[in-house]
Amino acid sequence: MFIDAYPEHIEQLLNETCHDLHEPVESIRTTAVAALADPGLASQVRRRLEQIEGQAEWLANMIQDCLGTACQGETAGTGNRPADVVCVVNEAVAACNLTWPGEMSVTSPPGPVWCALHPVVLRRVISNVLSNATRAAGPSGVVTVEVNRSQDMTVLMVEDSGPGFGMIPHGYGIGLAEVARNVIRNGGKLECDRGTSGGARVSLWLP
Repeated sequence: MFIDAYPEHIEQLLNETCHDLHEPVESIRTTAVAALADPGLASQVRRRLEQIEGQAEWLANMIQDCLGTACQGETAGTGNRPADVVCVVNEAVAACNLTWPGEMSVTSPPGPVWCALHPVVLRRVISNVLSNATRAAGPSGVVTVEVNRSQDMTVLMVEDSGPGFGMIPHGYGIGLAEVARNVIRNGGKLECDRGTSGGARVSLWLP
């Protein structure tokens, strides 16, 4: 039942919030770009600024995608722009590693693995799943990410070393309803079960 659309007034509130957020996020990105133009930056400072620019650009794109969807009355993620799952996974993992001290690994086939979800929607989906997994695993835990092909679908599995579903910290799982909505809207499915280490495993089947 959690895949139903938000009530109209909540969607309107979210749209207004996205509209208000877009300008300051874009300002952060352009400020980072301007700072990177300084030739005297230390290498560590330059690397951090590049990370800030990348994260701000992703957030700005996500907000813009939400605004465009609301204005056009379309379903999120529709369109003819496919996403390379491996590329988006690596970007999301790199972002997680900036703030999470645990161990995270990615296995995938060589080369790109495509899916029909829009890259912005896919990044939002993966970020939600990784956020849940790292929260469950804790700061010294392990999260594994696996990308595979299965006939006409791409399978993305995220497994953590946490206590598993039903024995998780308060707040865990908040993003899974939104993940399910986006995946199912685009012809995929989501499965949740226990992983090999006893933690949670979230499997996304993407067309």
